[in-house]
Amino acid sequence: VKYKGSDKISFIGGTSLRFFYNLPRFSEDLDFDNFGLSEQEFDEIIKELVKDLVLRGFVIDSLVKFKGAYHCYLRFSNLLYQNNLSTHVDEKILVKIDTTKQDFIFKPERKFFNRYGITEEIQVNPIDILMAQKTMALLGRKRAKGRDFFDFVFLDGITKPNLEYLKKELGIDSLEKLKVLIIERCSILNFDDLAKDVEPFLFNFDDVAKVRKFRQYITGWNV
Repeated sequence: VKYKGSDKISFIGGTSLRFFYNLPRFSEDLDFDNFGLSEQEFDEIIKELVKDLVLRGFVIDSLVKFKGAYHCYLRFSNLLYQNNLSTHVDEKILVKIDTTKQDFIFKPERKFFNRYGITEEIQVNPIDILMAQKTMALLGRKRAKGRDFFDFVFLDGITKPNLEYLKKELGIDSLEKLKVLIIERCSILNFDDLAKDVEPFLFNFDDVAKVRKFRQYITGWNV
């Protein structure tokens, strides 16, 4: 479904990596960059989305909030119970949609989505931008999350972070400088704890080693 204003948003984050690059971990939140999307346009997109989901048979309620970024909380009723995933008929699934204004100029890619009965072209950030954004999360979160380190290793097998993006956002203009900053970040972190943090969301149990041994990985990172 092509919603009015959807040309101003681009899919980012772990869920976009799972859908379009086969990231082997679970991610449920839907994150987007936006390019001049107004609050009214976001609200209208959500209204049309909810209307479409209801027509598909979902029982759903939504809450939209504007606080810095734009946020939407979608709660699906009966889904777990109907699929024998819960014995509680009232238990709900929460899906969060977030979009943040993007000032860095780039052209999103259009990718074909064909899952869950939905067939559509979707705008997605280029893979090197996605890695730059993941790198920013790895360096900048107040509370480090294991998923950022796991995703970094995954993405490093595909691309390198966009340096123009990192230069604009963090003042980092070379991979050598980036490596030094990541090593400094790693020096204060407990990777056994970070591995436990992400472990329940990994499709392959053995992949947890990519987080547990991240310090060694980044020390040997070839830039």
